[in-house]
Amino acid sequence: MSHYFSKENDSLKSNEKTILVKIFDKSFSFLTDHGVFSKMGLDFGSRLLIENVLDIPSNSFLDLGSGYGPLGIIYKSFHQESLVLMADVNDRAIKLSQKNAIINKVEIEVIYSDGFNEIEQSFDLIITNPPIRAGKEVVYRIFSDAYHHLHAGGRFVFVINKKQGAPSAIKKCETIYSNVEIINKKSGYYVIKCIK
Repeated sequence: MSHYFSKENDSLKSNEKTILVKIFDKSFSFLTDHGVFSKMGLDFGSRLLIENVLDIPSNSFLDLGSGYGPLGIIYKSFHQESLVLMADVNDRAIKLSQKNAIINKVEIEVIYSDGFNEIEQSFDLIITNPPIRAGKEVVYRIFSDAYHHLHAGGRFVFVINKKQGAPSAIKKCETIYSNVEIINKKSGYYVIKCIK
């Protein structure tokens, strides 16, 4: 699984497949492939995350660790006015995101970035389904770096399973953000909103 979080994954044999995703009243089609996270369909945590941020308007939106692009593309389709940036460390995922934006007829920007390393601008809303298996140090760095890439009053929203450290993640975020709240809990997954 570490290949999800590395640049050098395009050496894996390619076998693109199309998956269909329905969120509320809209249907989406996404190409996935070997070497990308949740290639068989939108995973439960990501679905819970996107369903809980669609009612948060933003002029600028970042999907960090965007994979093949479902969350950023879905958000953009509901918020056409928002500038959407998607960033990932996985080259294959980036290429799939670019194709999926065309398939789903949305205009987004997709870039390579290891965490926030290649990101300079700030946003109204940042979301992530963090790479838990990359380790707590990586995940906690995302939490703190997100703070520095939010406008005043901006929101950082992430999903995490209770068994994968949700309680300690909440405590960590409370040391960084002025307001931290659980906006949904379902099947062991927590959607956590942090406000700068």
